[in-house]
Amino acid sequence: MKIQVAKKVYKNIALGLSQGKTIISAQGSSRSAKTITILIFLIEYILRHNNIRLSIVRKTLPALKGSVLIDFKDILFRMDIWNDKQFNKTELIYKLSNGSWVEFFSTDDEQKIRGRKRSILFANEANELNYLEWQQLTMRTTLFSVLDYNPSFSEDHWIEQINKDLDTYHFISTYRDNPFLEQKIIDDIEKLQGKNKSLWTVYGLGLRAVIEGRIFDSYEIVNEIPAFVKKRWVGMDFGYTNDPTAILNVAIHESDLYLDEICYKTRMLTNEIVSVLKSDCQNKKIISESADPRLIDEIHNAGVNIHAVEKYQGSINAGIAKMQEYNIKITRRSIHIKKEIDNYVYAQNKEGVYINQPVDEFNHAIDGARYVILMEIIGRRKKTDLRSLSGRI
Repeated sequence: MKIQVAKKVYKNIALGLSQGKTIISAQGSSRSAKTITILIFLIEYILRHNNIRLSIVRKTLPALKGSVLIDFKDILFRMDIWNDKQFNKTELIYKLSNGSWVEFFSTDDEQKIRGRKRSILFANEANELNYLEWQQLTMRTTLFSVLDYNPSFSEDHWIEQINKDLDTYHFISTYRDNPFLEQKIIDDIEKLQGKNKSLWTVYGLGLRAVIEGRIFDSYEIVNEIPAFVKKRWVGMDFGYTNDPTAILNVAIHESDLYLDEICYKTRMLTNEIVSVLKSDCQNKKIISESADPRLIDEIHNAGVNIHAVEKYQGSINAGIAKMQEYNIKITRRSIHIKKEIDNYVYAQNKEGVYINQPVDEFNHAIDGARYVILMEIIGRRKKTDLRSLSGRI
């Protein structure tokens, strides 16, 4: 079965390798199809060459499993060559009949970073890696390395230095190079042009820029939510086709707000959502989006302690303002939450002045956290204030 690819991305990879380059640097905007096209290219390459070892790497294992591994399996299914017996689910290794094989691991696993050699390296969302991790991986790669990324970083980032290396073939792709995008997605990307200049530069034009106008200007990465933190809930924002369903642990201790990613996936059916909530969110109150009452009823009827958020005029800014009062701490595995926090920004007017209105992008997990704040912190405080007032009357 022939797989459709973004031709510009595919041709640039081939061109770089034909020139003898050992690093292919695929910079791109949102939805430029760079990751899918790189995977297709590499799969075709290892099918043509025997005994090739391909390592596909991302910063964290949950992010890898929820993105590039799913894409890899989908491509093999569409090529009609996927075989469950050839995939080791424990080691995350897929072996082909010609002796070539593909392994998936995260840079959180230091042993694998410093482990065996590989023929080809694919660093997905490489801007999440630090230079030492990249160096350890490439020095054990014998043929060539490919990295893809959205360029939301400053000019002193290590990728900028790699792109200047004579052994690197660097190219830029944008959503305009992806002929398979739905019009709604194109419209959503192009709306950024009038909302926030830096978001449009990175995610529309695929050019390097530091994201400006960030709503949350600081946070801390922690390994996990400490055991002593007792105030815990689960926040959830629904999505489906293009937007993910985001599920996260939300915990508060004094002035600290902990955010811990549980699930961040598109096309989740009700039974899949229920399965995640029952396995990972036991004995916790779940505060969810309120826009889909039927879905909430289905989840509740499955025995899940779910409650729809109560919204009101001004509740978005109220929730954000309350979150800004806390020291935000994001667990190390929460790669999508980190990306949202890094890219959640205020809108700009026609004169480029920031206004007190967030851009409705990069906010799925953040919305889930905000629902918890609205119901369990602001809501409780309002009830307490009302009780105090009634006692004085």
